[in-house]
Amino acid sequence: MRFISLASSSKGNCALISYKDTNILVDCGISKKRIVSALDKYNLSLNNIDCILVTHEHSDHIAGLPSILKDNDIKIVSQRDTLAAIINYCESKNVDVNTDNFKIVTPVNILNDNSSIAVGDIKFYPLKGCHDVSSLYYKFELGNTIIAILTDMGAYNEYTIRTLEDVDYLMLESNYDEQMILDNSYPAWLKTRIMGNGGHLSNRDTANIIMRLAGKRIKEVYLSHISEDSNSEDNAYEFVTRFLCDNYKGKEKLPLIKVSKRLDVTEIICDDD
Repeated sequence: MRFISLASSSKGNCALISYKDTNILVDCGISKKRIVSALDKYNLSLNNIDCILVTHEHSDHIAGLPSILKDNDIKIVSQRDTLAAIINYCESKNVDVNTDNFKIVTPVNILNDNSSIAVGDIKFYPLKGCHDVSSLYYKFELGNTIIAILTDMGAYNEYTIRTLEDVDYLMLESNYDEQMILDNSYPAWLKTRIMGNGGHLSNRDTANIIMRLAGKRIKEVYLSHISEDSNSEDNAYEFVTRFLCDNYKGKEKLPLIKVSKRLDVTEIICDDD
């Protein structure tokens, strides 16, 4: 069983999920060369990847797809709008894609075996995101272990919390610090976009989500998609942990808080047994 972040930032996102003989990539926003190099460390190649799940069409989530699809026959899974944008993006790079390998999914509302999608030994759920383009986040069942990746969310609601209540390991966006983004040199329109419902989650949003999940199944949360200009890895970690210590009133143990590295590999689960 493996749950590994290959990169997580506005410069590129990609994660590997493996269980038994099934291997899935979530997003390909970094170069093919970096993905191949990372996979090689785990004795895998792109030929071992069963499918690529894409959250949305922004370049930090799909930039590596043209070079991958040029030479590799891999199934691509996402919403209809996202797949259409991927086709256009690949064509802009002079890469023709085999759309027979594209699978359209839609967000599910009821989470049970009838709504899950199976890829080999892994079941997953496409869940409705909240961003300025059509977006998904994903939850996976790896045997008895449940993991989820949620980034690029401008807002969360009861649906979001409900879909995460049984998760063991979570990659969760902690994109910006509220004061740092106000103080940085971004134009006003960009600050408004990032802080709006179609933008990203702040450190405070992230901490509130974790408080809602504490006492459930959650074991570890990896703060992800941390802004280079409006946050830092240390600041996100310090804000979230301090907020939880100051505000959490439950008796149950809080989950372990860690950070997904922006540009490097972060091993969340790496169990070869």
